[in-house]
Amino acid sequence: MTHLDQYKTVAGAALSHHVAKKSRFYGEATSVHTQALVKNFLAEVKERNPRASHYCYAYSIGNGSSRREYATDAGEPTHSAGPPILNAIRACDLSNVVCVVTRYYGGINLGVGGLIRAYGQCARDCLHNATIETKIFYEKLCLSVNYPDIGNVVNLCKRLGGKVVDIKYEPDPIVEMQLRRSTLDTFKSQIQAYRIVT
Repeated sequence: MTHLDQYKTVAGAALSHHVAKKSRFYGEATSVHTQALVKNFLAEVKERNPRASHYCYAYSIGNGSSRREYATDAGEPTHSAGPPILNAIRACDLSNVVCVVTRYYGGINLGVGGLIRAYGQCARDCLHNATIETKIFYEKLCLSVNYPDIGNVVNLCKRLGGKVVDIKYEPDPIVEMQLRRSTLDTFKSQIQAYRIVT
């Protein structure tokens, strides 16, 4: 089960190739964290494969209650392409990932069952070929502190697995940091004397 503040995603890009009754399927997957990046990746895939007959894809972005998932059949029969790709993403427990399966029609109709198998297999192969990495969801926090307390705040941030992004000293000290989502409440309870700027 995915933790509140960490997730598995694809490192770099992953590829696969599948043939079914002369139709060729090419899978491509990469890590994304916005819908704009999904659109950019899809545009790149189309540019690489200008003569393909279909570009079906699915993505999963975010985690927990904020997770957004989407799948499209892109002209194939309903539920024959997008959902099998999304199921492959879910089966691998991945997030912040998009998988596009490009099809070159081979002249023989596969039927809905054949399409489900072909798109699903191509997506599964693609994700199994991927290098999977675990990443952390961080929340940004800016804190107004007194000069003598900067060290304590920085040490607390690091102790909780966070990162100090920047410290501004003028006109008053502000520490900008990234904290793991799961440690936010603990951090806030220990720094009640300070003002959270953002």
